[in-house]
Amino acid sequence: MDGIEFHETGMELRDTKVGVLDKAMAILQAFQHGDVALSPMEIARRTTLSLPTVYRLAQAMSEHGLLMKDGQRFRLGLTLLRLGSLVSEGMDVRGVALSHLRWLKERTGENVELQICHDGVRITIEYVVGTHTLRPIAEIGTSLPLHMGAGGKVLLAWQSTEERDALIKMSRARFSDENPFDRQALHAELDYVRIVGWAVSEGERIHDVSAIAAPIFNIAGQVSAAVVLAVPTIRLGTMEKERYVPLVCAAARYASHDLGYSEGA
Repeated sequence: MDGIEFHETGMELRDTKVGVLDKAMAILQAFQHGDVALSPMEIARRTTLSLPTVYRLAQAMSEHGLLMKDGQRFRLGLTLLRLGSLVSEGMDVRGVALSHLRWLKERTGENVELQICHDGVRITIEYVVGTHTLRPIAEIGTSLPLHMGAGGKVLLAWQSTEERDALIKMSRARFSDENPFDRQALHAELDYVRIVGWAVSEGERIHDVSAIAAPIFNIAGQVSAAVVLAVPTIRLGTMEKERYVPLVCAAARYASHDLGYSEGA
């Protein structure tokens, strides 16, 4: 039976009792530096896994991009870089935005969410519960459609037409509904969102819940996340919109500034 030890790296591996997962993690942690290429024999020696096990798992991991082949050796794969970047950016924007989410909640009494775009969906990565009775609409980590709702439209609006179409296709494939879809109308709405700098949806995803959203920009001028104010549709009249929209935009603008974004730079 394969054993898993780490004499050279000094890393301690968890034994989760899920054998394949533990062995895959052992292989990943055999790479002490990001630019190292290791042969199956070297991986086997560092992990004490059998050579056939290393061959089998390394091949499968390369199919998923966790490793990549370099001749007869393997390197860490680009999937790890992509996932790491997502986690890093998510942690950065969450830490920066949280105080501004709370600021917005204090001035509206409504629920406030922080959402990011990932793989054709939007994901809630933080929320602050308001003082009213509306429960959180989405738990942290929940995937939501990009092509519906104020948050999704903010995350799409600053993308190119080609990027929008690709993301919309992915979103619609995952979140099918019976409502007719008008691609041209959605693009026109996204263009308008980009001009005014915010989006409003009224009962679009959940019939009795509406939302106002604005973009958070990173230092590169890209949309990093969306600040989303969730409000029961019955409470979002014209006067409330006129009061809430500037507040949502202000919270997003403050967070963008803290991320290093300089408007007009």
